[in-house]
Amino acid sequence: MDSENAARLLPLLGRLRSRHRAVVVINCMPELMKRTRMGKLHFEKLRGVSRKEAKEGKQEAQREPRGKGISLLASVGSWVGRQARGNGSKGSVNGHGRAQYLKFADRLPSLLRYVPNAGALRDVKNYLMLFCYFLQPSPQNIRSMLLYALKHYVDDERVRKLKLPAPESLPVMGIYHPDAPSLFARFEDYRGWYAKRASLKEGHAGPPLRLDETIGLLLMRPQIVSDARKHYDGLIRAIEAEELSVMPVISTLMDNREACEKFFVEGDRGQGSGARKLNTTADGRRTIERKRKPRVSQVVSLTGFSFVGGPAMNDSEAAADFLAELNIPYRSLVSLDTQTIESWRESFTGLNPVQTGMQVAIPEIDGATEPLIFGGIPERGVEPLALDDRCRRIARRLKRWNHLQTAPRDQLKMGLVLYCFPPNKGNIGTAADLDVLASLVDILARLKEDGYRVDVPASVDELRRKLLEGNSESFGATANVAYRMKVDEYLRLCPFGEEIEAEWGRAPGTINSFEGDLLIQGIALGSVFIGIQPTFGYEDDP
Repeated sequence: MDSENAARLLPLLGRLRSRHRAVVVINCMPELMKRTRMGKLHFEKLRGVSRKEAKEGKQEAQREPRGKGISLLASVGSWVGRQARGNGSKGSVNGHGRAQYLKFADRLPSLLRYVPNAGALRDVKNYLMLFCYFLQPSPQNIRSMLLYALKHYVDDERVRKLKLPAPESLPVMGIYHPDAPSLFARFEDYRGWYAKRASLKEGHAGPPLRLDETIGLLLMRPQIVSDARKHYDGLIRAIEAEELSVMPVISTLMDNREACEKFFVEGDRGQGSGARKLNTTADGRRTIERKRKPRVSQVVSLTGFSFVGGPAMNDSEAAADFLAELNIPYRSLVSLDTQTIESWRESFTGLNPVQTGMQVAIPEIDGATEPLIFGGIPERGVEPLALDDRCRRIARRLKRWNHLQTAPRDQLKMGLVLYCFPPNKGNIGTAADLDVLASLVDILARLKEDGYRVDVPASVDELRRKLLEGNSESFGATANVAYRMKVDEYLRLCPFGEEIEAEWGRAPGTINSFEGDLLIQGIALGSVFIGIQPTFGYEDDP
């Protein structure tokens, strides 16, 4: 939740505090957390000390005396916070520490039995019990959490007599599938079930698990255990409909490395960092020698957060090191969490700033691509749903990405686009302190060495002549014209033709056009096309 939305709730919580015996806020913005009041436990009275004050020795002078109940709550809360953030250490070898707070939550109810039911201790104990239910948000636990609060803070004999089960313990990590009866704790168990399911052609069965056809999905654990998973199921079905196998994995959210190590990578997890060897080439490039192989062709995150750090932080360096070792594509898709499907569709800008920052910009820092929207919460709904047409589109793209990894390189085509603005011959391929055309010749030569079908120019001057001259004078164009596109073909290929014509007029327009055709500028060198950036406006009015 952002501070703007939090501010909207503050007046409401203020009114509720005057009418009810308890107001409980869990895992939220600090200004909202301060509104928690349960019996003798008042969060707003918990005064912290800034780092500056602590360094200056003002801690005792600034902080009010704490009772045992408050000290217990502060100690537990501080420990949980450190575990959730990975103890504040960036780049640790694995994410095991970040899962400890969930395991601790399993043990906490039994430990709380030894806490006296007296004074503020009783209310602290109750708050921690509610927190334990909250951390495992299954339907049963959410029901028990609400009844637990009613039992202790509503003056009604009926609820006081209720006997509630201890918080239901659920796996921290596992493999999920909508057709499976339960989560799988081991990859081998999932592989056996998946193969049997495929052989029996049950349900929406896909192919058996194969490295070149298996998509690894990272799912948010709370949505799986709380049964809010319809958007995940829709994407899984769409992927399998493209005859791809899928391995959907839930992790601790704060750090996806441990789940990836356990389910997406072959080999002994105990090898740790010894599973790879970092080498540096003569020109300074870092290469990784791997001893273990991935079980999936791509990793697709549906969490919407950092690969390492979740919503609390971003350790892009640790994420980059791990993903470089894995050496397979990493994608990050978007579920509409802070705006409804309808508001997103009606919005001129699409994603709001919060979603763009959290679910597009931050994952890109980790190296994620394909930030496509696959689901969200409808205006009149309470749980996320799949956007079926977009799920099908994503599945088709994942299949084509797989094809690019396995197809012979001499059968692949590639496009490179050179910068050109303001639009004139002198600005083609310009960049500050870079010799773009010389670099391009080196890239083409490297592609040819790697097996791509490329006609490499003999020199930089030859490449420049082919680009700038060619047939450009015949069309009055900035560069060589590689293709004349008919308007009908353009409108068929462009899904936004009507919107563009509303701003620019009817195609083909007066820029980059000739005799009623649109001009595609560039040159084809074998299977590699070098294009020139299309002019997007007159030089004095971009």
